Amino acid sequence: MPTIIYVITIVYILAINLYGILMLRFQKKDREENEETRPSVSDTKIMLAGLLGGATGIFVFMFIFKYRLKSLFMMVLMPIFIVLNVYMIFAFFNGGVGYFIAN
Repeated sequence: MPTIIYVITIVYILAINLYGILMLRFQKKDREENEETRPSVSDTKIMLAGLLGGATGIFVFMFIFKYRLKSLFMMVLMPIFIVLNVYMIFAFFNGGVGYFIAN
């Protein structure tokens, strides 16, 4: 039973990272095409995706897409979210919910 929880967690982390990467790409593409219009993806949605587990993918692809590299807020907040995400995953499997499922 615990192995299914590990698989679900890995699939979730991969999916939320992919979602965050795609949001970055679509916002970057929209800004390049239409400078006058408002971007379709807000920074709040990107922050929420980072907080929910996609911070690693978002942070790496910020450098690849050259997106918001001058924004101190994004450059400081994403590494904090990465540390928080890693801590939550370790806490989940080392003493949190994983302990109650295994016993």
